Amino acid sequence: MAKVAKPAREPAEFFSAGQAAQLSGLTLAMVNYLCRNDVVVPSGAAQRGHGRSRQYTFGDVVALRLVAKLSATGVSPLRLRHGLLGLRKHHPEITLTSLPGSHIVTNGSELYLRHSDAPIERAFDGQFAFAFVVELTTLQREVASLMSHAA
Repeated sequence: MAKVAKPAREPAEFFSAGQAAQLSGLTLAMVNYLCRNDVVVPSGAAQRGHGRSRQYTFGDVVALRLVAKLSATGVSPLRLRHGLLGLRKHHPEITLTSLPGSHIVTNGSELYLRHSDAPIERAFDGQFAFAFVVELTTLQREVASLMSHAA
């Protein structure tokens, strides 16, 4: 009978602030700032306060990584506070194997969650929003095709 290899390491259920910073690409100072300003609040610990270690879940680290990506493009994390808190509140199912949608869309102040076959949802309160997404490469190909047929 063949032996089944066990994974080298099970993923941690919770991450310290330092681990969350490293995984998200943010500095520890930025992770602390985001926590103090209620932008991304660690949801792994029941209570926060001095002397208590913060415990970030996988979903929290994904949210921190989102902040890192958006900050790199000039989007202010403080302007996204309500959207990020709503995302974590309405969608705690961000795990290694589960996602609530396929894309995050932002206008710089609001976050929207795009589902593959459903309307876009405002992350803050789960309200569906009307948005029309058109792939530019498709339009480009269509116009090029029409040009070649007209010639």
